[in-house]
Amino acid sequence: MGIPMVNPSGESTMLGQWRIVLRRAEEAARSGRFEEAGALANQPDVADHYQLVQFRNRLGPELIARADRRAAADDAQGAIDDLALAERLGAPPDLLAEARISLADHLVPEIRKDLERGEPARALARIDDLARRKISGGALRDCRELAEVWRDATDEARRGEFGRARELLDRADRLASGNVAKVLSAARVDLDARQKAAAPKVEALYAALAESDWTRALAAAEALIAAVPEHPAARRAQTEAWKRIAAIGPAASSRWPARQPSPDRGAKPDALDESSRPLAEPRTDGPNGRFLLWVDAVGGYLVCLDDRVVLGGADGQGAADVPLMGDLSRDHAAIVREGGGYRLDPRRTTFLNGKSVTDPVPLRDGDVIRLGRTVELEFRQPSPISATARLTVVSRHRLPMAVDGVLLMGETCIVGPGRQAHVQAPALDDPVVLYRQGGALWCRSRGDFEVDGRRGASRAPLTFASSVRGVGFSFGLEPLA
Repeated sequence: MGIPMVNPSGESTMLGQWRIVLRRAEEAARSGRFEEAGALANQPDVADHYQLVQFRNRLGPELIARADRRAAADDAQGAIDDLALAERLGAPPDLLAEARISLADHLVPEIRKDLERGEPARALARIDDLARRKISGGALRDCRELAEVWRDATDEARRGEFGRARELLDRADRLASGNVAKVLSAARVDLDARQKAAAPKVEALYAALAESDWTRALAAAEALIAAVPEHPAARRAQTEAWKRIAAIGPAASSRWPARQPSPDRGAKPDALDESSRPLAEPRTDGPNGRFLLWVDAVGGYLVCLDDRVVLGGADGQGAADVPLMGDLSRDHAAIVREGGGYRLDPRRTTFLNGKSVTDPVPLRDGDVIRLGRTVELEFRQPSPISATARLTVVSRHRLPMAVDGVLLMGETCIVGPGRQAHVQAPALDDPVVLYRQGGALWCRSRGDFEVDGRRGASRAPLTFASSVRGVGFSFGLEPLA
């Protein structure tokens, strides 16, 4: 066996190593750097030394005590982090369990505030987040039961199941106390008012369906959905009405004659000019499924028809559907439409609501997407009855074309007043709807309007270069190369 080296003080280096580590760990703990202290005390070459074992045994309870102090100072996140670190350092399980119950009791008033504001879904989300961090207790479980019953009542009311919703509210009332009980009483009053308001709308819908009056059925379904957003019969009727109305094509006289190409184009005599060809069905080969929409007195929009839209840098190569003038790759990320929803598919550095994402993640109305370090876009899906979404660049970056936003167009695109319009046009009395029909794009409006100088009634097909004028509105389409 070799002879250990001796330092100038005469102490063996191998035998004195634990003293150095212990001193550094104690200094880190006194400075509040408990994670560093634990890492030092767990070094393999000294971890089994009696003094280091004793130090680790003291470190866990000290962290638990600091968690109690942080909770008392309303630093819940700091207290949760301290308890998690104490567990990793091997703190006694009974002390940890007691501390977590105490912290849960401390957080209950904050959860009750969500319930007092009439937000059971928010309360549930916070309780679930605490449960994932092993924070639970009897008081939190009581709040969870109340919040779940209340949320279910809200969901039933949104579907028009008012009787079931009232039963659930009665059950929630038996679980509630104080200000929460008062809020539940107000919720029952609101439920009765909503049921009373919805009743004539339901009757109007079924009357229109009985007569197969699809125009009236559509209006009745939309009115009922405004009052009862998830009413299943209204949603089915709305979908069917759109199909029936769109299926009624315009008269032959309203179809646009094909314009012959100019002689110098060298095209076949029967070929259509590209600008007069009706918009094709969405394509999947990248930037081809796009056009520009210019709405007078409102703004311009890049409209993307494809189910997969690539976001990337504007390098002149045309690889990105949405080219952004920023430090991005040509295929930085993609937004994919699936059914009525969307997902973000990151390819390079991407953040969603400030959190880094590397795998596909669902998008929701109001999400903020950050590409690279600085390019930010807001995702909005304003209408619950349409899959169309809108992207707005909220950072200082811009697209090569002077547009105000990007539309990811599903089956319909609404231009009009109200929060559910994809293109906000407050001056309009009634919305104008662009929608897909067969292999073309169509326009629908309540009154008469003109397309390329030709009068249309209620609906008409559009071309790549159409100009549309009606009472109180006008807009134009422009093809993209």
